[in-house]
Amino acid sequence: MADILTQLQTCLDQLATQFYATLGYLSTYHDNSPAIPPPNVPSAAPALSKMTKNTTSPPIPASVAASAGGSGGPATSPPPPPPQQPGATEIQDPNQPPEPDSPHIFASRQRELARDLIIKEQQIEYLISVLPGIGTSEAEQEAKIRELEVQLRDVEEKREAKALELKKLRGKLENVLGAVSVGIHGDGKVGLKN
Repeated sequence: MADILTQLQTCLDQLATQFYATLGYLSTYHDNSPAIPPPNVPSAAPALSKMTKNTTSPPIPASVAASAGGSGGPATSPPPPPPQQPGATEIQDPNQPPEPDSPHIFASRQRELARDLIIKEQQIEYLISVLPGIGTSEAEQEAKIRELEVQLRDVEEKREAKALELKKLRGKLENVLGAVSVGIHGDGKVGLKN
């Protein structure tokens, strides 16, 4: 498993990718209604004072709200598609943007994208909260580093002692193997006697 900083960097990269994908989806599949109401249509968007605060209802695309209220008209609704000729197959121009999603699908995908962003942000917050040193002072961190340095020196001394012991044991093993290769009687043949 990767260390916490690597996981944090990976999550930040994933969050940036999610932001990019979310903006790409929203700009590609929205209903093409203007974000700023036209100055000559005063009822195109509600005044800020009339908007409810902290609503839990899903966002409604502007074209649906306008068509439901009857005040939109051709200025806020997309033009109707051209009539399809019988037997003709529709070929979409690759230079044209794709058709917008239906209001229900668009709103559900907005909620899903927002939920994914929130989950990733919570993962990042958790990783930050478990970083060593969070919530401790600089002096405490320095004391911990000094303590770890002492432990590291002790472990290094033990490792060097074990390496020396291993070298001695290897020498003894080579002597035993040398004696076996020469044989018990010194004739150089190893085997069973009759």
